[in-house]
Amino acid sequence: MFKIRLFPISILLLGLGITFIISYSAFRDMNQLSRQEFEADCQELENKIQIQLKANAQILYSSAAFISSSDSITRAEWREFQYLNKSHRELPGIRGIGYSVVVPKHQVREFEKRIGSEGYPEFKVRPAGQRDIYTSVVYIEPFSKLNLYALGYDAYTDPVRKRAMDWALNHDLATISDKVVLIRDLDGIEQVGAIMFAPVFKRGLPKETTDERKSALLGWVYSPFEMDELLKNTLGQWDYESIRLKAYDDEAMVPDKLLFDSDAALNVNHATEPEFIYNIPLNFNNKLWMLSFNRYSRAEPLLSSRIIFVIINGVIFSVLLFVLVVSLISARTRSVQIQVLNDELRKANMNKDRFISVLAHDLKSPFNALLGFSELLAENFDDYSKEESGFYANRLYATAKFTYSLLEELLLWARLQSDQFPFSPERLHLNELCKNLIDDYTLLAEEKGIALSYEAEDLYVKADEFMLKTILRNLLGNAIKFTREGGAINLKAVKDGNKVIVSVSDSGIGMSPEEISKLFDISRVHSKLGTANEKGTGLGLMLCRDLVGRNGGDLWVESAAGVGSVFRFSVPVADN
Repeated sequence: MFKIRLFPISILLLGLGITFIISYSAFRDMNQLSRQEFEADCQELENKIQIQLKANAQILYSSAAFISSSDSITRAEWREFQYLNKSHRELPGIRGIGYSVVVPKHQVREFEKRIGSEGYPEFKVRPAGQRDIYTSVVYIEPFSKLNLYALGYDAYTDPVRKRAMDWALNHDLATISDKVVLIRDLDGIEQVGAIMFAPVFKRGLPKETTDERKSALLGWVYSPFEMDELLKNTLGQWDYESIRLKAYDDEAMVPDKLLFDSDAALNVNHATEPEFIYNIPLNFNNKLWMLSFNRYSRAEPLLSSRIIFVIINGVIFSVLLFVLVVSLISARTRSVQIQVLNDELRKANMNKDRFISVLAHDLKSPFNALLGFSELLAENFDDYSKEESGFYANRLYATAKFTYSLLEELLLWARLQSDQFPFSPERLHLNELCKNLIDDYTLLAEEKGIALSYEAEDLYVKADEFMLKTILRNLLGNAIKFTREGGAINLKAVKDGNKVIVSVSDSGIGMSPEEISKLFDISRVHSKLGTANEKGTGLGLMLCRDLVGRNGGDLWVESAAGVGSVFRFSVPVADN
């Protein structure tokens, strides 16, 4: 009698123990989801900064075009243009919009007299001294307060500014200088900032090469901006109590390169260690900033609704199981069936959690992009040119296509995990199947100048045809995606005992050991852009591994960064 009572009690305790384990697992999953949501928020903030910098660059491009469109621009016309452009009033952090003109060495004195005759008798090109190239600020709006001191300044004499000006000239693009110190007000208070430059060229002259651009150069339009004001106003009302942002002027992220610290800018003091840290490189026309986001705990309740749901259902399940075991203690076969069912439910719950984790993380970013671009089109359609509307429409299409591919692979992966995917192995002529696939991918490879080749004996394998084609398509598509122009890809099959080893080798960018370790880990699904900025979902290789396993084979990879990759998988040889 004692043993009869002990067994159901043990079952109850086991159920409660399993409930505790599942609840703890759910808590860890929530922590992981919280990290993923935090990283998605950080990427969204980085995207907002990129958009703002591009908007600033467009203002400079329009100012440069305004100067180039006329043989001469007066100070009044410059002031009127910038007033109508609303540049220094509506773009965050901008101190002004200026124009620095190139002054030939032999015309410096004449240039100083001409500007002096316009109402500035003390005007001089500063700093004084002999040099081969002179530049001088002639226009800046608003022309008041500290901006008055910029008149006549030769920015080309400062190495930091000169590097940015030279890069902008050589590449005909707006660029941002390294970290500079700006004077905030008449009291001499200093403020960390940077300066964006864009070149101005003479109308009608060629500027395809660097030498042609140097010959056609009139000067540079520029806009200095304070980093505190730029980032605070760009990011808006983000959760600065929980997220601290530090921006650096170098990937080393040393204190001397610090551009912005939200704690200092917003008078916030985080005394505890951050819960998560996420660093994102921001590259704008060859200028690299490193954005370091620190996430601090928001003191959320330990028991969320999801964990309470798991605990309640687990306790109910344990009690019901206890009652069931007590009622059917003599039916040993029935208890075995219940145990099997319990194992299957636990496995299904784990797969569901993994699926939801990937779904929540990977679908948020593309939907954010869809919402962002569609909002821009909806709110500013009448203001955009045909080319700008086409650009945003193309971005919407690309994002929607990527999201659809992600959903297809997620659904295929879910069907595999739930054993709902049909499996019909048959005798297949591997050579014919591979040659057809090579033909299908030849055009895509030729667009990137990649050579495709295939070599194998006359082989027959036993496998599901759809699954085998899916595996090869994923491996060939990835090889093309990560192989640079002029590379080579080889598809090869050799017999090894009772198996056939199929390999796809490329001369692409390869992978580091750390990247290889993440390839088949569902908890760290990630993807990176191809050599032509092709996007991926990060699920293709996991699908390949599961499909190869379903056909009784193995999948493995050998790779080295900068050298290339070789993906191999085995499949059974078909009986004669």
